[in-house]
Amino acid sequence: MDTDYEGESIDQPTVNSGKVSDLLLIKILLMPPLIAGVTLSVRKWGEGFGGWIGGFPWVAGPISFFIAMENGPIFAASTIPSALMGSIGTTFFALIYSVVAPRLPWLASVLISYVAFFIVALASLGRTPSLPFAVGLNVLVLSGVLYIFPKPKGKAEYRKHPVYDIPLRMFVATLFVVLLTQLSDKLGPTWSGILTPFPIMTSTLAVFTHSQQGPQAAARILYGLLLAGYGFVVFLLGVWWIVPKMPIGWAYGILAIVTMTVNALMIKLIR
Repeated sequence: MDTDYEGESIDQPTVNSGKVSDLLLIKILLMPPLIAGVTLSVRKWGEGFGGWIGGFPWVAGPISFFIAMENGPIFAASTIPSALMGSIGTTFFALIYSVVAPRLPWLASVLISYVAFFIVALASLGRTPSLPFAVGLNVLVLSGVLYIFPKPKGKAEYRKHPVYDIPLRMFVATLFVVLLTQLSDKLGPTWSGILTPFPIMTSTLAVFTHSQQGPQAAARILYGLLLAGYGFVVFLLGVWWIVPKMPIGWAYGILAIVTMTVNALMIKLIR
């Protein structure tokens, strides 16, 4: 792959107000059922398998798609090296949360884990890596974290889910997607890329699982999420490679199929 989007002039498409309104409506209508579906899958099939399903790019995928629609495919591709670094931050988020959750309540756990994400994010600012380096580092970190990831002990503490559980999850995830994609042209490709894999799905699942079923269940769901990380790396690589070369809808449709195929290969490793 010899394409290099760094330094290219990014001509953002002119988007009329009607198209912006349509895209905003799609975001608002698309995200809630996605989040609800992932939540229900966790409840039906357990934390490990549910976490694996949650690790698909349900949030980052639409964010990248809407960035491409609103700012152009070259802009979307130029976010990928930073997005790969942000993905490393999400990996560390999951590891840190699983380590501190048995000792701390969910609020302290998630705040400490967010700090880990932003340490990685800030460390990567001004140091946009080459694509091969970013991909290799991502796979190396992800594999290392999965190897040392704490093994959950004991059974989950099942509690009745509050009536506001799913609506609150849907609201939080939808709000983040809308805000990030609406501000992407002001944030620029670096911060848009770093925040594309921001652990909104990861933290939503971890926090609600931790508060309702305990830290061991949260660790199981985070491990499942990490197993889907290899598919996410492939997804990001595909955005960089094929999105500027074909119609946006077709490109993301192909990437969805490829990502599901890669993640299917990891399903046997679910604990």
